[in-house]
Amino acid sequence: MTDKLDGMLNSIPIPDGLDESIELGFKKAKIQQSSKKIRRLKLFTAVAASLAIIISSVIIVGPDKVEAAIKRALQYVPGYNVLIDKEKGSVLALQEPVLYEKGDDFVEITAASKVGKHFNISVRGNYIFNKGYEVLLKDKKGNIIHTGNWSIGRGSELWQGDYYFEVDGEEEKYSLLIGDLEIPFTLEKTTEVEDFLQLGNHASDKGIDIVAVKKPMEDKLMISLLNQSEEKTVEEYSFDKSLLESVWLSEPNIEGSMYLIDSMGNKTYPTLPSSYGGLMSDFYFDTADKEGLKLVLPYVKVKYPGLKTKKVRITTPQDGEKQSIDKALAMGEFEINVVDVRRDGNELLINLKSTSPEDELLDSVRVRGSSGYGMSQNKDTGYIELSIDADDAGKRFSIYFESPTSVLLGDWNIELD
Repeated sequence: MTDKLDGMLNSIPIPDGLDESIELGFKKAKIQQSSKKIRRLKLFTAVAASLAIIISSVIIVGPDKVEAAIKRALQYVPGYNVLIDKEKGSVLALQEPVLYEKGDDFVEITAASKVGKHFNISVRGNYIFNKGYEVLLKDKKGNIIHTGNWSIGRGSELWQGDYYFEVDGEEEKYSLLIGDLEIPFTLEKTTEVEDFLQLGNHASDKGIDIVAVKKPMEDKLMISLLNQSEEKTVEEYSFDKSLLESVWLSEPNIEGSMYLIDSMGNKTYPTLPSSYGGLMSDFYFDTADKEGLKLVLPYVKVKYPGLKTKKVRITTPQDGEKQSIDKALAMGEFEINVVDVRRDGNELLINLKSTSPEDELLDSVRVRGSSGYGMSQNKDTGYIELSIDADDAGKRFSIYFESPTSVLLGDWNIELD
């Protein structure tokens, strides 16, 4: 479902906890044993093939489309936290993660689903064999199936992979083959739901609705989030790591993370998300469920995929030369000012500065027109320096900017009673 509207209407994400009989997320022991490693892990995942079900946000364009989506028979896919329109076919899915452990090694199947011949599976672990991260699928007849598309994210000792296979038949029992391990698992029919808008308590601000569903977990509380928005996509919820590694943000004076606050004013911050792959939507809090809890999100990180500037034409200066440009480029309500360009050997350094709308802080932007570039913040001048290879640029070149991501400040206070 690479088509955007199909993705919007046919893959509506919902959080864990909708069905109380389904226990998702990390095992408590694995959370405790691996928390230090997981905090160092930043995974980059990609959607495999056309099914594209590994998403955690949805843009709904207009109330008529919301109503149309609600009236459909929608199938809940655990692990991926999405709804799939039954018109696309009946979904079989893994209802609980499958964990294999041997000594200090572990492999966990976090999610798996099948619609017709399309089979998706997500795996994470620290077990690595001599062929790297290759996995195979075996059906109950013993047929070995090779992966079609796959993507891997890794950090420290941990890795996560998303794999796509094409399968035949209506089988429900499979085994995952990785190295010398064979991990059996079973797919089951999914829960059908109808109402996306009444999944839990919610708050609305800045054109974004955020719904929170709480799920008590012994001595912890898991909060699952989902959202719908117009003209922008929620990339990240407010979590400390969301504000890291941005050259455009210079120590913003804002609350760094979401938190729970009780009736006495005590705050509890999330300790561990479910993963760092894609949009984190499950968050864990070291507190028991109780009356009077409220979830506060001071910001969300959003992307505007449809915005871009006009092109600016630049003449490549001589070595040591500096040329003024002073060109303001509008990008929706954002503005990128191309200040000047100078050449230092084979490097072109273009000074940039930005202006953002009220209650927004520019976090990142794509640069087009150059095959490769780097960005850094010059603390002496306050400018963002865009670095381009002079040989690649030639005598004259054009650049433009698109798809800005921003930190959107707002007031998402969600009562959890």
